[in-house]
Amino acid sequence: MRKSFFAAALLATGAMSLAGAAPVSAKELVYGAFISPKHGVMRYALPIWGKAIAKSTNNAITWKFVGGGQLVDVKGSLPGIKEGLVDGAFVIAPFAPSNLPSTNVIFSYQVFGEDTIAAGGASNEAVLLHCPGCLEEARKNNLVQLGGYATTPYLMMCRKEVKTVADLKGLKIRSAGGGVALVRMSGATPVAMSPTAATQALQRGALDCVHGAASWLRSYGYEDVVKAIVDYPLGMGAPAMHLAVSRKRFREMTPAQRKAHVDASAASVASAVIDAYIISDGKILERAKKKGIKFFKGGKDFDELAAKREKAQRNDIVARAKKFNVTDAAKILDAYDKVIVKWRKLSKDIGTDKKKFEAALKREIYDKMDPEKL
Repeated sequence: MRKSFFAAALLATGAMSLAGAAPVSAKELVYGAFISPKHGVMRYALPIWGKAIAKSTNNAITWKFVGGGQLVDVKGSLPGIKEGLVDGAFVIAPFAPSNLPSTNVIFSYQVFGEDTIAAGGASNEAVLLHCPGCLEEARKNNLVQLGGYATTPYLMMCRKEVKTVADLKGLKIRSAGGGVALVRMSGATPVAMSPTAATQALQRGALDCVHGAASWLRSYGYEDVVKAIVDYPLGMGAPAMHLAVSRKRFREMTPAQRKAHVDASAASVASAVIDAYIISDGKILERAKKKGIKFFKGGKDFDELAAKREKAQRNDIVARAKKFNVTDAAKILDAYDKVIVKWRKLSKDIGTDKKKFEAALKREIYDKMDPEKL
């Protein structure tokens, strides 16, 4: 399976060259993303990162971003980096739980409410500064994690009208991370698949709903299939690590070049959270209403579902982590809880100001990272 996967990816690379893509030079590193080129992370956050690195290194290092799953899909992202097929990729821990179990402890711990800034800041700080196991497992997988983002709160987006938790019973719902347990608690059947794969599954009727962010309506084309949305915040999983780099390539760089990558990351994370999700959501939800998608406000039954999952998740995650030989999951979550409190205070001043968010990320996280120890 692995040989056929990488052979197919290499053929895709060759096809791109034959189609007129510029040849990859010695200084040009290649990033493979499973997300569409029109996704906000591809449009805003990654170009910001790439341009800053090119400027800081006087173009000694440039990045070429290839989206749409042309090089790696969501499950192939980590193997693609590990085996050297790509130099960087979009790595999401729930799709590599045995390789990144400590990182997945943090991703699976859903942040409830609507404070995406706090979730984005706290999840990055937890992974990058307060999780020794996250650093160690990254090393084992030829990986350097430089940052990710929190989406806006997940909603239920469905092919038919869903108004209550009872309406979810028996439905097949795409979910990942901590959302799997929440979906199961609702009486529905969780289906593990990438947001990209969910598009066709919705179209075919193999899925009834997607538990995901509103911006996915546009990014993955759900707006053409979804008929109803339960407008109730049902958790945020983070960080979705869009800044994941080959450790081999990272160690080949000069110290100044490694520092350039770390220094460029705060602005990219801020853009991913604010441009790709918070700002995009408002526009996309208005577009959805104009397209005739119905919106239903979740009531007390959704309050109870969210509270039930929030209460149960710590013990569930700690127990599951032990199956992957993570013995300090409770300690990881204690650190996460502590930084979430801090970031909720910081977010009140940050609002949706990208510069303020970037400055806070730099001050609280990136200035404390030593590129030579990654």
